[in-house]
Amino acid sequence: MDTVVLIMAALVLAVLGIRLIYDARAEPRKRMLQAYSRQVGLALVPEIVSELSSRIYRRERAGIVGSMVGLLLGVAALLVTDGSQSPWNGLLVVVAMTVGSTVALSGNDSRSAFAPVADAPRLARSVSPGLADYVTPLDRAFSLGLLGLATLGYIAVLGVIAINPDRVFDDVSVRTILWPAGLLLAIATAASLVTWAAANALLGRGQPAETYTQLAWSDAFRSTTLRSLVGIPGIIAAVSSCVLFLSLSEAIDRPTPGSIGEILIGSFTIMGPVLVVVLTSWSLTSLRNRSTTHFLRRLWPETAVELDRRRARGAAGDDQPGERPDQGSRTKTPA
Repeated sequence: MDTVVLIMAALVLAVLGIRLIYDARAEPRKRMLQAYSRQVGLALVPEIVSELSSRIYRRERAGIVGSMVGLLLGVAALLVTDGSQSPWNGLLVVVAMTVGSTVALSGNDSRSAFAPVADAPRLARSVSPGLADYVTPLDRAFSLGLLGLATLGYIAVLGVIAINPDRVFDDVSVRTILWPAGLLLAIATAASLVTWAAANALLGRGQPAETYTQLAWSDAFRSTTLRSLVGIPGIIAAVSSCVLFLSLSEAIDRPTPGSIGEILIGSFTIMGPVLVVVLTSWSLTSLRNRSTTHFLRRLWPETAVELDRRRARGAAGDDQPGERPDQGSRTKTPA
């Protein structure tokens, strides 16, 4: 295994440990809450700031611990499988960290559903929100689309190897090309089923709340978790394609100019970076306002309209979240 990856993994682990300790302080927790408030478009109400601060710290802690566990498991997997000095090893570890963080956040949100509440009337919705209320159609389609494209790409490569144009693969160990990407693709397919089940299980759990503001913030946390959960299969599938293209490029050694082998190397060398760019662009897009406030537009439309109005004015201070949700700003009517 590449020594550089081990060193980088150790450094990242140390940074995550330091951040875990740093975030336990009051000031960082305050900044995290303010940043999250701007991201999801909800105002910080003094009565629940303490509760929100504790909850967002627990989420941050869960995410960091999940990333650390994912990092250790990813590095351990590379050591056990005697991973070669491939430039994609680092990307595989990043994927393991992403999955670990998302799983930890999902577990944290699931436990929050059973949080004890004071002896007071609790709000209930006559219609439970569905996945479409928390995750944009683009996010869902993009993840499944990447999985579909990765599957089609893998099938196409199987066909090319079977045909073996210009006897390109005569001296190539096909197993070394297909098994790493095939394993990742199988994991991505399994992840699509697991995340679907996990999302439905999370949606089926309650959201203890005494006020509409608490309920709206609970929606915000749930939306963040579900968006991360939905993206896991697409991320793993994209990495599977990158690994497949790189393996093929390395396997075809010194092809004849103008041959099918040279064309394959060129296309595979290009497609890997293209997929990384697409994946990065998607990740950045999912953090934009329309994704992070999608739940607000579906479940609390009046609050979303007020937020858009304030941001459209463009004056100093108008970038702050809008008014707090109230009984008239919901679409899912409490029972």
